[in-house]
Amino acid sequence: MSKENIENNTLKQIKEGRSKIYIYNNDLNAIPSKSMSVFYNKKMEINRDISSLAIQSYYNLYAKNDLIIVDSMAGSGVGSIRLLKECKNIEKIYINDINPVAKDLIYKNLILNNFSENNLRIEVKNYDANFLFNKIAFKSKFKKPNVISIDPWGTPNCYINSAFKTIIKDNGLMCITATDTAVLFGVKSDVCLRKYMAKPLHNEFCKEIGTRILLYFISRIANINNMGILPLLSFYSNHFIRVFVKTFKNKNQIIKNIKNYGYIFYCEKCGNRFALKNKDITHIKICELCKSNNNLNYAGPLWLDKIHQLEFLNSILILNYESDYKNKNKIQKIINICKNEIDMPSNYYNLHKISKKNNFGNIPKIQTLIDIISEKGYKVSRTHFDFLSIKTNMDIKSLEKILNEYNNK
Repeated sequence: MSKENIENNTLKQIKEGRSKIYIYNNDLNAIPSKSMSVFYNKKMEINRDISSLAIQSYYNLYAKNDLIIVDSMAGSGVGSIRLLKECKNIEKIYINDINPVAKDLIYKNLILNNFSENNLRIEVKNYDANFLFNKIAFKSKFKKPNVISIDPWGTPNCYINSAFKTIIKDNGLMCITATDTAVLFGVKSDVCLRKYMAKPLHNEFCKEIGTRILLYFISRIANINNMGILPLLSFYSNHFIRVFVKTFKNKNQIIKNIKNYGYIFYCEKCGNRFALKNKDITHIKICELCKSNNNLNYAGPLWLDKIHQLEFLNSILILNYESDYKNKNKIQKIINICKNEIDMPSNYYNLHKISKKNNFGNIPKIQTLIDIISEKGYKVSRTHFDFLSIKTNMDIKSLEKILNEYNNK
């Protein structure tokens, strides 16, 4: 947008969380894009809700000092201002955006929410995110942050290395969003190989595969910087992936983490799927279930360990219960399902796809099916990645048999 158009563009005030925010009128109902005067995505409100709850939970559970936060791609500043309103014990927050128009709007929004331009806790910056990270990391006058948020338009891959050089090595919190889901979900397989150094798969559980590829990539960049990560919460919603990972510097634990990297195999003929940790996979060519020798595909390397931590999720649920968010019920649903996923396999079964493949005209409600599978002694749960799917350690043939028996009743 030209400077003249920006000057003629009026501001509209909206409310999000406990904060009031000015948004340029032309941006308010626009499809989110780089052409906006200042980037704002209404659909990402639940991202900001959960981010606020996650940072509060991080402080309560893990932080050893008051919070020093870097919001590296702040846009209108809505996320940062919400943190200032909703989180306690913030020693310093850097609110940064490379767009100079955004910087001006951030100042307006700070004043709107009764924060002085001279507030010593707040520094508004107009830098490239990597430049800001390096400036903080390599100048002695800056204290290392314990919370960094990376929320780009597209891939976060080119910012993660600088961020790990900037954050505290032990018990820091990295909050990272990826919106290039077509890449991570296997629609653009070659791009995923180039950007994340991993092979994706475009199948019915590609959302989880993409999330695990992102976690693998983040973990490998942490390893390069003599750190490891512990995923606290990893979720998908509204065409984005958001992960919250805690840093650590214990070298023995870093080696254990590396052993959790691996591959997920998928038979495109029968739907069988299984995971293997850090092994030579060149000899795996035949599906053990249907004996097909040319339909076995794989994704990876990727993260095969847990993607959520129970203590962290319980803390988020308590804080959410006490909140006044309009997304309160949706957040509760997502986090409770994430709790059920913790000890489940790294894939899920889409019931509609199975039913369509087998011409099942009648399938049970998900809870009914969960009860049937559980009674047979298998692990089973819903998944937040896809509300029409279930996670279970039951194989595809056994699951199809149950659905067939139900269908024939």
